[in-house]
Amino acid sequence: ALGLSEAQLLNADVVDGDGKELGDDAQVLRGPDGKVDRLLVEIEDSNPDRYVHVPVLGLKPIASGNDTDLATTMTMTEMKSLPEVFLPTP
Repeated sequence: ALGLSEAQLLNADVVDGDGKELGDDAQVLRGPDGKVDRLLVEIEDSNPDRYVHVPVLGLKPIASGNDTDLATTMTMTEMKSLPEVFLPTP
């Protein structure tokens, strides 16, 4: 997705238009067609950790030194307003 490998997607941070980190990719998720359609993202500085699904559509890869980040038009407020995803407890 987005011309990146799954490893690159997992290593990328989600950032806003100013390059401020909004969250860390925790998992790459696929739709019924097998294509990556969303990411499970841990919201930056959430305590306890809070996870949301962020659609891949609308994300734009941007080079950040040797890394690649994913830019979104969402603000932190919009990211926090996404429905929370509860992870299964081991």
